[in-house]
Order: sequence, then C-alpha cells, then structure tokens
Amino acid sequence: MNYRYATILAEVDLGAAGTKVIDLNIQDPISRLEISYRPKLADMAMLRALADNITKVELVDGSDVLHSLDGCENQAVLLYDRRVKTLNSAMLWNGAYSDALLGIDFGRYLYDPELAFDPTKFRNPQLKISHDRARIGATTTNHNLEIFARCFDEKAISPIGFLMAKEHYSCVIAADNAFEYVDLPTDHPIRQMLVRGWHTRIDPTDVVDHLRLSEDNDKRIPFDCNLEFYVNRMKGEWQILQEGLIEYIDPGESYNKFVTPTDEFTTYLANCQAGAQNLGYTDNIRGGYVRRINSGGGTVGSVGIVTGYLPHHCIQIPFGNQQDLNDWYDVTRLGSLRARLQAAANFGSGSEISIILQQLRRY
Repeated sequence: MNYRYATILAEVDLGAAGTKVIDLNIQDPISRLEISYRPKLADMAMLRALADNITKVELVDGSDVLHSLDGCENQAVLLYDRRVKTLNSAMLWNGAYSDALLGIDFGRYLYDPELAFDPTKFRNPQLKISHDRARIGATTTNHNLEIFARCFDEKAISPIGFLMAKEHYSCVIAADNAFEYVDLPTDHPIRQMLVRGWHTRIDPTDVVDHLRLSEDNDKRIPFDCNLEFYVNRMKGEWQILQEGLIEYIDPGESYNKFVTPTDEFTTYLANCQAGAQNLGYTDNIRGGYVRRINSGGGTVGSVGIVTGYLPHHCIQIPFGNQQDLNDWYDVTRLGSLRARLQAAANFGSGSEISIILQQLRRY
C-alpha cells in the first residue's frame, strides 16, 4: 500500500495542566500529523473556544523549533490551507465530550510528494502538546488526546522540504491606534502570513486596523491595507466557515459559547424541545462569542449551525499561488522586511495582536 495511517499516541487523559512529550519513532516521510483533542465540558458556560485548551503545539528537534502555534492558531492555519468548513464537532453542554481536530500539514495537500516531513533528516524529533483544561471551563476535568500520522509507506518519495508554521510575534495592545513594528525573518520563503487580532468578544478588525509591509527600509511596499476592507474583498476567495452546535440551557439562565468563526457570523439555532415555556434565544454574536438565554421555565435544547469568516480571529494574507512553491514570497533575497501593525480605536482591554508565518523550509 502506498500510504499508512499510523497511531503515534493512543488515547490518553491529559489530566492537570502540563506538556505531553511524544517521540516521533517513525522513519517514513510524514504528510500530516493529526491531533484529536476531546474535552468534556463541566460548565454550561464556556470561557474560551475548544482549541484554546491546547496552549501550544510544538514540533522540535533538540533546540530547533520546526512548528510552534497555540491550538487556535493551529486550527486557523489548517482551515485556510484545507479550505474546509470546520475542524470541530461541538457538543457544548455539561457532561458531553466535544471533538477538536488539530495537527500539522507538512505539504500543500495530503500526500504531497514534494513537501513532507522526513524524520531521518533529524536527530530526535519530538511533538510537544502543552495544555490547560481549565481555559474553557474552570471545573473541566476530563480531556483526552490521540495522535495519528499520515505516512508514505510503499510509495518512495524525495521531498525537498516541508511547510513550517510558527507564531513569530505577539503583544498586548498599548493604546488606541498604536503602531507595532515587527522585523520579519528572511531566512525562508513565506507562503502565507496570518494576522490575529484577539479579544474574546470583539471582531478581529476592531482589534487590528491596518497592516503595512516594508522591504529594505521602504524601498518597496508590497502590502498596505486597511484590514476591514481587505477582509471584505477576500470573502470572494476564502471558504466560509460552518460549525454545528448542540447545547442545553437551564431555566432562567444565560450561557456563553465560543465558536470558530469570528467575523460576519450568523447563528441558525432552533429549540429542539417542545413546550411554550421553553424560550431559548441569542442576544449577542460577536468575535466568536455567542450568548444564549433561556427565559422560560424549563430546560431548552438547541441545535443548529454558526457560519462566518476569520477562524479564531485570524486574517490570512497569502503570497502568490499557494500550490506553486516557486511563486511564494522569496524574502531570502531581501536585506530586511518589516511589518507595521496599527491597533484599532475600538479594541478592548487586554487585546492582543499576533503574526503567524508559514514558511518553506528546505532540507
């Protein structure tokens, strides 16, 4: 058989906050690592999105960091790359397990023969999963992890390199309309950049307003855009996100839920229990935050979908034809590359701006 679906880690309960270290004891080239994360909600109200419990996904070889993103950034990169609608199966009620898929795609697509992770090129590759079960709910106890590898088996390939994704920069916004200047690396070609404007209940473009890229001290300006207008134009390019949601709301209660889309998203939720006394409705949908209210006298069950754009507050700036590795942003020929980020005027206290880069790393 050309390919193999290998179990890297059988399902385990992660327990208290910490880091799970897994040796990649495999010799075949890997096209994709699949990380299946299953938290069991213990609170009807959520504090953050499901993937937020994974505080970092790292692939390292000694001190060499080959991949480093938190759970939400990780899902955002996968959603933009794969152009799928969701990576979650959300059963958002007390006592139910939900499924959140994370992972690392080393190629442009599954089983890309040119770009794959070749473990034989490294001394001791390890996958490190850092986690904190209390981020989505203070009393969450059970959360399970399972990891698989999509490997090349009998099909012999000679990959030239792999896609490497990292959070390059992150900061807390200091003031309205403040500028942040970030020197970007020029060691590897950049396939895509994600700008993340994060706040739990604010749209990304109300956190970060403008992005400007400058080559060699303003010799060339390849990107200079208001991000709200840029996002509106890119909706003709991106896959719309669509995530299922099932929940229960106790009588007279209101619960916070957090979902993947964070911009221009709409909820289509219907009460699935009969009874005029059960009245469940939504009164706030912004920045990935959904507030559900039950003003009736009995428990309300809801089922439906949410749709929208900008997974986990991330805005994608792709460089060139994403399938042509020779068409990506070759920053290796530059002396310097600098990003200028401008905060918005409406950001909330504690808002963060981050830059995520996906680069072509050659062997």
